[in-house]
Amino acid sequence: MMLSDLITRHQSTLDAAVAANRDRTFHAHWPEPPSGKIYGETANDDGLKAFQDQVGKPVAGLGEAQQHGGNEASPYGFNLGVTYPMWSVDELVERASDAQVAWQALSAAERAAVLIEALERASKRFFEIGYATMHTTGQGFVMAFQSSGPHGFDRALEAVAMGYASQTAFAQHVTWEKPMGKMSVVIQKTYRVVPKGINLVIGCSTFPVWNTTPGMFAGLVTGNSVIVKPHPGAIYPIAIVVAELRATLVDLGLDPNICQLAVDTVEAPVTLELLEHPAVRIVDYTGGPVFGATVEAACAAHGKVVYTEKAGVNNVIVESFDNADQALGNLAFSLSLYAGQMCTAPQNIYVPASGVRVGDETWSVDEFAQHLRQHVDALVLNEKAGPSTVGTIQSAATLARVEEAKGLGLEVVRESAVVAHPGFDGARSATPLILKVDVERDDIYTREWFGPISFIIAVDNVDDAIHRVASSIQAHGALTTLMYTTDASVMDRAEDAIVRAGAPIAFNFNNFVWVNQSAAFSDFHGAGANPAGNATFADWSFVTNRFNVIGVRKQA
Repeated sequence: MMLSDLITRHQSTLDAAVAANRDRTFHAHWPEPPSGKIYGETANDDGLKAFQDQVGKPVAGLGEAQQHGGNEASPYGFNLGVTYPMWSVDELVERASDAQVAWQALSAAERAAVLIEALERASKRFFEIGYATMHTTGQGFVMAFQSSGPHGFDRALEAVAMGYASQTAFAQHVTWEKPMGKMSVVIQKTYRVVPKGINLVIGCSTFPVWNTTPGMFAGLVTGNSVIVKPHPGAIYPIAIVVAELRATLVDLGLDPNICQLAVDTVEAPVTLELLEHPAVRIVDYTGGPVFGATVEAACAAHGKVVYTEKAGVNNVIVESFDNADQALGNLAFSLSLYAGQMCTAPQNIYVPASGVRVGDETWSVDEFAQHLRQHVDALVLNEKAGPSTVGTIQSAATLARVEEAKGLGLEVVRESAVVAHPGFDGARSATPLILKVDVERDDIYTREWFGPISFIIAVDNVDDAIHRVASSIQAHGALTTLMYTTDASVMDRAEDAIVRAGAPIAFNFNNFVWVNQSAAFSDFHGAGANPAGNATFADWSFVTNRFNVIGVRKQA
């Protein structure tokens, strides 16, 4: 197929995505329900069989190598035994450098069309990707399908559209004429988009597609070759995406090494070696703040562009409810979803010591805590909804963190417990642990407790809560803030303080939108304005710093 034909095929998809980025209205290119009516009546069975057939075997479509490796284990209680080709850092970089010459020669429109084609092809494997995500991250299947399938792919398309729009925002060729009395000077000017170089994308263990595709596709659409370095515990889902992209490139006569998968192990990591290679000029990182600081320091020392999404302490302020039952149901779901293993999950819940206003009555802090516990119980103890909502625990370190929190000696509002997953007797799980902590113990609650751990903190009043949350954002970072209030003046004060501190804020969520979720094409995920990270999925800065514009002038 000619690239011009490919542009025609996908132009409407690209135009709709560009418009959605501009208008910030609801837009979803791929439907989110894992429905047979949408994706085919046999799609689920076919995806499950593809997953089962892959277990214990090497993944195809990633290139040939003499060495293979992989040691992924399902949090549901079994080893995957899936293996992947492995290469040295020098081999990966050499192939990436060679491949990007022809890739950079394509226009922004051609690159965008190729990438959309690859996404469309890979979307045919959403169900396999869903099961792969479920059994590497521990998410429930529906969440795994949506996060690594439609939602993750929409984030990829969002980045493609943003990168395309930024590269085509100005004329690429112009006849420049300057009048000078009886004569004029004419110069032919060309503006060339020059990519920065190899883009390394470092993935995480909990969202191996959703957190990887934005940087991956932003790097590719702006002309850079990409090396994807997944977390050793969650390779399979993003490996499918990389394999489908490589197959698309081959079918179009392009070098598949424009995108490569760099697989390593916990025992023999290659991330730092890749990071420090001089040919790597752009780095995307999602993960913990400790290694994130190492990534940022290394990039700063060597003049590399870096985009980070690390972690912070996300806060909730509860001052008053207009519908307590719906609001608490929403908050309980946010605390329970994937056992709090989301960078956007709430941790600290601030409540005025005078209590929470609910209509004409006032709940004490303890009454509020018990109402919240009841709503969490109603969800996680539901035999049908509980296991799929809570999922399992991706890392044994998270389970150990729950035990550490239990040993703090704090008042227990809700005890964490194992949730049964039918068919998976060895599943590693934990329901939300809710603790009550004195406001003076900021040595405890200003630390991030990744996992199903949250704290209820009584403060002097709502303005004290706002001040403490804003200070926490500036000191420790945050990706989300949630507030419940029926007072418009309080809402205004909170909005100004939290936004000035550098974090987004949501008010009075009480239906089927949760603070831990971020919508592609509308929500800017990550403010890039506090210690939780410097990246935003996806604003202009997320794409424009991946290339330079260099002029060529010719005397006419």
